[in-house]
Amino acid sequence: MIGASMIRVRSPFANWSAFILGAAMIMLGLVLAVGGGWLIFLGGSFYYFCAGTALVGAGYLLAQGRAEGAWLYLFIFVSTLVWAWWEVGFNGWALVPRVVGPLVLLLLMIPVSLRLRSFRPGHGKAFGAITVCILLAAGCGFAVDHILKAAVAAGVVPPQAEGMADPSPLQTGSDWPAYGGSYSARRYSPLTQINRENVVRLARAWTFHTGDLPNERTKNTYGAETTPLKVGDALYLCTPKNILIALDPKTGKERWRFDPKVPDENIPFTAACRGVAYCRTSIRRSLARRGLSRARWMHV
Repeated sequence: MIGASMIRVRSPFANWSAFILGAAMIMLGLVLAVGGGWLIFLGGSFYYFCAGTALVGAGYLLAQGRAEGAWLYLFIFVSTLVWAWWEVGFNGWALVPRVVGPLVLLLLMIPVSLRLRSFRPGHGKAFGAITVCILLAAGCGFAVDHILKAAVAAGVVPPQAEGMADPSPLQTGSDWPAYGGSYSARRYSPLTQINRENVVRLARAWTFHTGDLPNERTKNTYGAETTPLKVGDALYLCTPKNILIALDPKTGKERWRFDPKVPDENIPFTAACRGVAYCRTSIRRSLARRGLSRARWMHV
């Protein structure tokens, strides 16, 4: 009589689960490899092509029910963690598109790996234990990094370097001369008249309607995305059809507008203007003497 411990029975479910997961990995790998190859052609990262090619190999081995596929994918996952950390550090939102997808595949791999061919007794559990240790180590590193950053923000740990000076020629203050405040896009204003104590007492000073509204042909395509610029004694903004408007910031009264007459058929998806750009030049007065509109100095 042969002892039960000497026989290892693989259920049909184990066979099919490994095959399905392997097939999914092959398809994902092909997408990554093709897209990664094109990215290399454009001068981008080699990671996606390499990871996609390795994922195809791991998926093939897994579809055959071979344990080497699980170990190869674990290597791919660890390499992905290292690459993601090198590229974006412990930035949580930036790590999501780089790590979450591979993590889901790894979690699916753990129960499948327990019954793969060529895994000796106990090796499947070792694979699961190593995977859990890797995830715990990555999670601890992420947590420690965020704790240190919170301490720095709270002033517990002094920062290692002084902040960089803003090199932009146009600075925020009484003006907001660029989409992000300055050309460095820091979105910071040094003004202190409005603060946390009095912000609740703010009241509406005026309302302005651009008049640029969708018709039957362009309905459901308009988007209000403009960031007005405040330069000197004027407020500049644009409408979904790129109509440029200058307002008096104190009263909201319109001073001038320039309509480029954008036709409806030129709006296939979304009509939106996120903002305008301001440029101060030495030819401004010369242009004004020639009767050219100020709108020519503003660019969408």
